[in-house]
Amino acid sequence: MISKLHPRFSEIIQLYMGQIEEASPALLEGWYLYGSVALDDYSIEKSDIDFIAVTGKRLEAAEIALIRSIHEDVERQYALPSLSGIYVTWADLGKLQHEMAPFPYFHDGQMHEAGYFELNLVTWFELKKYGIAVKGPLTSELPFQVDEQQLMSSLLTNLDTYWKGWIHRAHRLSSPYAERKFFRRADLEWGVLGICRLFYTLRERDVTTKAAAGHYALEHVPGQWHRVIEEAILARRGVSFSLYRSKVKRKQEALACMAYIRRECKKLFVLQQQ
Repeated sequence: MISKLHPRFSEIIQLYMGQIEEASPALLEGWYLYGSVALDDYSIEKSDIDFIAVTGKRLEAAEIALIRSIHEDVERQYALPSLSGIYVTWADLGKLQHEMAPFPYFHDGQMHEAGYFELNLVTWFELKKYGIAVKGPLTSELPFQVDEQQLMSSLLTNLDTYWKGWIHRAHRLSSPYAERKFFRRADLEWGVLGICRLFYTLRERDVTTKAAAGHYALEHVPGQWHRVIEEAILARRGVSFSLYRSKVKRKQEALACMAYIRRECKKLFVLQQQ
C-alpha cells in the first residue's frame, strides 16, 4: 500500500520500518497509517505521517530509547514530512484515557515516554475504517468497534469544551494569546477547518480531511461564510495569496463563522436525539 504514496512518504516509512526491523524484529507487531495520508489528502510540506504502532507489551525504557534514536535518525535524513504517532498494545486499541495507562508517542520531533496523545474516538474510527496496514492484520480485522452514538457525543463535548474555550480566548483582545490568534493563517486554518470537520462528521456520520470538510461546508452553510472558509482552504493548501486585505476583518469573520458552525452542530445533535 505504501508504494501508492508519494515517493518521499514511502521512503520515510521504509527507512523507519527497516531500522526497527534490523534493531528489534519482534518489537512492532502492527503498524498502521491513519489521518490525512490514509484519507488520501496529504501535503509534503504540511502533513505529518500519522501512525499507530502496536506492540505485544508495554514498551520498556530501553525500547523507548531505541525508538527515539531511530526517529531522530529519520528526522535528520528527512526534515519533512515528519512521523507522528503512538505506541500502544493490542489491548489498548479502541480504548480511552480512563481505560488505559499512558503510552509513549512521537510528535513534533520529540519522543515522549508517556501521555495520551491523539487518544480519542475519532482516531479509533479513522483507524478502523480508513487505516492502512503496513504491518499486521487489516484494520477491518482489528479487535475493537467504535460506538457511533458515543462518537457523536464525544464531538459535542469537544464543541462545549475545547472549541468553546478556543473561540472565547480568541475574542479577548487584551490577551497575548488572542493578539496572535487568526493573524497567522495557520491558526485560521486550524480553527475554521477544524470545526468544519466536526460539522461534517455530525452530518454524515463519517470522517474526512480538513480541506474536504471545508469544501463540504461551502455546500452547506450560508454564503456569508464562504470567503473565510475559502481562505482557510487556501492556507491548508499552502497558497500564500489571501482573499483579505485586513487581518482584523479576517479574524472577525473567522470567529463569527466558527461560532455559527458550532451552533449548527449543537442544533443538529439535538435533532438527532429526537
